[in-house]
Amino acid sequence: MVAATTKRFLKDYPEALIGGAGAVFVGAGVSMGAGYPSWASLLTEVGEELGVKSGELHDLAALAQWSIQENGSATQVRNVIKEQIGVEYPVPPTLEIISRLPVKYIWTTNYDRLVERAFGAVNRPIDTVSGAADLALRATPGASRLFKMHGSIERLDDVVISTDDYELYRSKRGAFLPLLQAHLSSMSMLFLGISFTDPNIRHVLSLIRESFISAPPEHFAIVRPPHRGDYRSEAEFETRSIQHRLWSRDLKRYGLVVVEIDDYAELPELLRQVERRVAARRVWVSGSWPPEAGAEIAKVYGVAQAIGQLVGNRGRDLVSGAGLVVGSASIAGFLDALRSSGGWDLDRRLIARPFPQPIPGAAPDGVQWAALRAELARIAGIVVFVGGMKVDPDTGSVMVAGGVLDEFEAAKAADCFVIPVGSTGGAAAQISDSLIGSAIDASGPNAMRPTDEELKELARADISVGKIVQLVSAILTRIDKRT
Repeated sequence: MVAATTKRFLKDYPEALIGGAGAVFVGAGVSMGAGYPSWASLLTEVGEELGVKSGELHDLAALAQWSIQENGSATQVRNVIKEQIGVEYPVPPTLEIISRLPVKYIWTTNYDRLVERAFGAVNRPIDTVSGAADLALRATPGASRLFKMHGSIERLDDVVISTDDYELYRSKRGAFLPLLQAHLSSMSMLFLGISFTDPNIRHVLSLIRESFISAPPEHFAIVRPPHRGDYRSEAEFETRSIQHRLWSRDLKRYGLVVVEIDDYAELPELLRQVERRVAARRVWVSGSWPPEAGAEIAKVYGVAQAIGQLVGNRGRDLVSGAGLVVGSASIAGFLDALRSSGGWDLDRRLIARPFPQPIPGAAPDGVQWAALRAELARIAGIVVFVGGMKVDPDTGSVMVAGGVLDEFEAAKAADCFVIPVGSTGGAAAQISDSLIGSAIDASGPNAMRPTDEELKELARADISVGKIVQLVSAILTRIDKRT
């Protein structure tokens, strides 16, 4: 049975992301999962040189401070960090998913470049702020911002590591604190791999506690409770379990909801559920129709426009390849809905990925178009197919658009819910015929298509545009209940 806090997380955090109010704090646990050493392991060699055994390492900032004092500089500590954190381990699935979510602000106390590399792998821009002076730099339009509170491997002369660094944090890096406090006050923060022992984080949480005595903003922390196998004795396990329960309850004072998982290997799947729920609020209207292909264009345009308007009226986001007929019609309907409601937040709700058109006589870039289709399918959780015809360049006759069929395959590969409007003909009719009676689930939590009855109704030649909108609206309502 799914715990109540997990259900709450899967409902509320995706809503925060959709509304542009979701942020993430990446802790050391995420980097350790990728292969980087823990803070204690990192300083084992330093401690042994000072005569402190690894099992006795507790105040690690003090240990770094002692090393600096003994050696007259921080060179040794920095060399250890360079050698062990400078290695580029594979990006973990957790950060791969984070890089795809609509997150504008990411915070971390880690030195490594895992987050930057995760964003780079999907060609998504990210501004890294690793020093106080960087906060004054103008943000790159459309880029997420990564705040590295304790510095970065790229600037080892400016990392937070010793007691001095922590005690002088407010004078050297104090500009980070009010900004983090502002984000914690106005956004829903997801904490990953955090122990909440960092003095700066605890300080900011205390400020939030002061500002919101009775109703602090809601944040989420995904944690793994103690397991018996983690400890040498039953007594130690019981002690740690009691401490964990008390710690979890105490975090409620700061508005933190603890979401427990049995193993950190479960974290990627939990975040994929978040990704799917965010995607389920986005509808891609796929299809095509050549303008010169007769009277049917009026019906195709009318259906696409009505679907776009429905998407806007339902508070969903529109995903579009910005094609000439179906794409422009769905965008026009979507804009009509936004104008009528006063919601001109196009920068967030309209996601367009126009397909680069080749010059006359040249073929389109198949690899690039395939990548765009896969990206559109990944972004959207629901795909509505309208029409799907093109003119054969060799014969001049009208034929089914193979590209729309490719988009159907991309949608299936991305586990999208597909809704073909078969009455509009072309690829949409072929897709509808292939789904009727198929093994793809039409009901339950894993449903990926309408029922056979709905598909047949949407494929009726005499169905009106109003009835199509009514049916699609009912299907969207059912999808909402599914997620």
